[in-house]
Amino acid sequence: MERKLAWVGLNLLTSLTPRRRALLLERMGGPGEAWEALARGPLPELFGEAAPDIWEKRRRADPQEEIRRAEKAGARVITLDDRDYPEPLREIADPPPVLYVLGAWKEEDKRAVGLVGTRRATSYGRLVAKKLAQELAERGVTVVSGMAPGIDTAAHEGALLAGRTIAVLGTGLGRPYPAGSEKLMGRIAERGAVLSEFPWDQEGTQWTFPRRNRLIAGLSQVVVVVEAPERSGALLTADHALEQGKEVLAVPGPITSEASAGTNRLLREGAKPVTRVEDILEELGMPPLLEARPRAPGPALAPEAARILELLSYEPLSIEAVVARSGLPHQKVAQILVELVLAGAVEELPGRQFLRKPR
Repeated sequence: MERKLAWVGLNLLTSLTPRRRALLLERMGGPGEAWEALARGPLPELFGEAAPDIWEKRRRADPQEEIRRAEKAGARVITLDDRDYPEPLREIADPPPVLYVLGAWKEEDKRAVGLVGTRRATSYGRLVAKKLAQELAERGVTVVSGMAPGIDTAAHEGALLAGRTIAVLGTGLGRPYPAGSEKLMGRIAERGAVLSEFPWDQEGTQWTFPRRNRLIAGLSQVVVVVEAPERSGALLTADHALEQGKEVLAVPGPITSEASAGTNRLLREGAKPVTRVEDILEELGMPPLLEARPRAPGPALAPEAARILELLSYEPLSIEAVVARSGLPHQKVAQILVELVLAGAVEELPGRQFLRKPR
């Protein structure tokens, strides 16, 4: 227990960067010795100008209280010394010494795919992410993402329809991002796990989100970038995957879409394109025709409703566009669209935009 408290205590010292922590552990021999050495005073020979700040944070840190707060919220705090520490993360270059976990990482989660992308996702990107995630989960593959708005959230939502998913946060579990995402976090914990390497109350910063990306890559056998502009954290996740010797796949997007500029560049640079879930299964060494869980049959539609559904695409269309394409009266189209939404075949977006849901 003393060694665990030392690991948690060291992790609370946000000024103790991974490089500084490695220097300290190398000099002192282990977490317990390092924790005690910091209690005796600043170590300017190791930390330079940061030494007083690290020492002051050490003086105020309370690892027992940190563990108590996490456990009170239903989370577990595990360290590199624990047997239930996720094995894939032991193999990356900088494994986090401490993980806060809601839910549980299981042995079956070794077969995992990272689905990542931009927070400013288009309806196309969200649709593809949700569809691929559901189809992967149906085949027993765990979907890993970062629980951010946009592609990440769509990936988790799709996986939750059929199987397991893991979220890796760029904040502490006590401060999930975005605000109001506690409900989604709870659902993910019930069907998988939510992980963070950061202290319980750590807020998201410009360094925490990029840092968590290496864990998304580390937990995944392959990483699929669904939709990403030229400058995107998802591309950093792809870089980590390549550094870890893993394959990076990308979903092609419209050449006119800035949201797909990064993914299309990955494809030009040699990433394998993903146009169907079998492209990902092939990388996992899984049979492409592996039987998925049967889905409920779609609703029986009247001829006019079936015609409207066929006209709709996976990009939003206004009700006026549907009227123009169908040649039916506006009132009739509006009635049919309401019926299709209630039947679960169509999704209505703000501004009376409609898109077809994949089956």
